[in-house]
Amino acid sequence: MIALVLMLCAFAVGTSEFIVVGVLPEVAADLGVALPTAGLLVTAYAVSVAVGGPVLTVLTGRLPRRSLLIAVMALALLASTASALAPNYELLMTARMVAALSQGLFFAVASQVAVAAVPPEKQTAAIAKIVNGVALSTILGIPVGTLVGQNYGWRGSFAVVAALTLLGLLGVVLGAPKVAHEPDAGFRANMFAFSRRTVLFGLLTTVLAFTGMITAFTYVAPALRDVTGFSPAWVTGVLLVYGLGTMVGSTIAGRVQPAAIPKVLPIPLAALTVLLLAQGFLLETKVTAVVGVFVLGASAFAAGPLLHTFLMGQAGSAAGLVASVNISAFNVAAAFGPMIGGAVITGGFGLQWIAAVGAVPAVLGVLVALFLGRLVRRGHDHSRPLEPALAAA
Repeated sequence: MIALVLMLCAFAVGTSEFIVVGVLPEVAADLGVALPTAGLLVTAYAVSVAVGGPVLTVLTGRLPRRSLLIAVMALALLASTASALAPNYELLMTARMVAALSQGLFFAVASQVAVAAVPPEKQTAAIAKIVNGVALSTILGIPVGTLVGQNYGWRGSFAVVAALTLLGLLGVVLGAPKVAHEPDAGFRANMFAFSRRTVLFGLLTTVLAFTGMITAFTYVAPALRDVTGFSPAWVTGVLLVYGLGTMVGSTIAGRVQPAAIPKVLPIPLAALTVLLLAQGFLLETKVTAVVGVFVLGASAFAAGPLLHTFLMGQAGSAAGLVASVNISAFNVAAAFGPMIGGAVITGGFGLQWIAAVGAVPAVLGVLVALFLGRLVRRGHDHSRPLEPALAAA
C-alpha cells in the first residue's frame, strides 16, 4: 500500500517539476514577460531543489517521518494551487520555488519511509517504486498537463498538478504508516557521512552518469525529427517508448538486493555509455532509433534506484540528507547536460554528435562505479539497512 502511495506522490511531484516546460510560451504571453524570463522559472526551480532540499532535510531531521511527509505534500499542494492562481510573474516564481523546496524534501523523506517500511531485501524495490512514479510523470503527467495547458490555458496545467498532489496527500494521510527512523544525529554526524569515500564517489557517479544521459535526452526530440526523419507526431510516440524504457529499467533495478548493488551498478551504466557512443549511428534508421531511445530510458532508470539505495545504505543516520543531496546531484547533471549539448551545436557539430560527447562523463561514471565496487570489496562498505520495524500507530 505505502509503495503505491509514494509512487502516486512521486508522480505528482515529478509532473509539477517539468509541467511548466510545455506551457512556457503561454505563461510568457499571459503574464507579459519575455520567453527567456519565463524560462527562469525552470532554472530557479532546479536551483531551489539542489540547494533547499538538503538544508530543509537537516532542519527537519528530528521530526516524525509520517507527519513530515504529510506536511511536505500539503506544502506541495499549496504551491501548485498558488501557481494556478498567481496573478503575476513574481508570485508565480515564488510559488514555483516553494514547490521546488517541497520536492527536494519529499524525495528525502519518501525514501526513508519507503525503506523503513519494508524488509532489507526489498529496499531497492521500494526505492524503484518511487522512481517509477517519476517515470510515469514523463509518460503521462507531463504530456497530459501540456495538452491541458495548450487547450485550456497554462493555469489549467497547474490545476491538474494540484489535483494529483491532493490525491497523493490523501493517500499519505490514509495509507502511510508511522515508521521507525534514526533521529537526526546533529550537524557533525551528518557531515561525517560525507567523509566516507563510498558516499562521495557515489554522488560523483550520479553527476557523471546523468550528465551524459541528460545531454543526449535534452536534444533527442530534434534529433529524431531532423536526423532520423520522424514527423512531430511520431516523435511524441517515440518518447513514449522512452517512458516505457524508464519503467522497465526501474522495475529491473527493484529486483537487485542491496548487498549486490556494487557489483550490478556498472552494468546499466556501461549499457548507457555504449548507447550514447552508438546513438549517432542508431539515429540513421527509424527502427534502431526507437531501440536506442528505449535503451536510453531503461539503462538510466535502472542505475538511478541502485545508486539511491546504495547511497542511503552508506549514510547511517544521515540517510535522509544523503538522499536529498543525491537529488541535488541529479539537478547538477540536469544543469550541465543541456549546456554540453548546446556547446556541441554552437561548435558546428550535428545533432547526431551530441550523445557521443555526453558519453565522456558517462564513461567516467562507469569507472567511478567500478572503483566503488573495489572500495566495498576492500572493506570500505559502511552500509546497513534501515530498520524495517513499524512504530506503533
